[in-house]
Amino acid sequence: MNWLNPFSITLVLSGAVFVIASEIVARHPPKRINSLYGYRTRASMASQERWDFAQKASAVRSRFWGWVMLGLGLLGYAFSGLPMWAGVLLSLAVLLAACIMLLRGTEQDLRRHFGPVA
Repeated sequence: MNWLNPFSITLVLSGAVFVIASEIVARHPPKRINSLYGYRTRASMASQERWDFAQKASAVRSRFWGWVMLGLGLLGYAFSGLPMWAGVLLSLAVLLAACIMLLRGTEQDLRRHFGPVA
């Protein structure tokens, strides 16, 4: 088993960050709209009600995608025969996909619940 497998290292660490960050936001969501902490997009910052909803929705999605990345990273140790460059590119593609799915899903939840931003 290659413990320096870049695919696994990247996804395990990224997944852990996603899970930890989601737990922090779920337990201590930002009370007011701000530009430093929490899920911050145009749609989420349009009103306090949207802001509160987005914090909860993004924490749930972030936790889910964090566990997916952790699982894939651990599974990657069983298949560590990839060349280093392929492991790096593949792990970055998975990380980017998780970020896109987190944003896309939360924005869809906001539109479904509140309608489009004016």
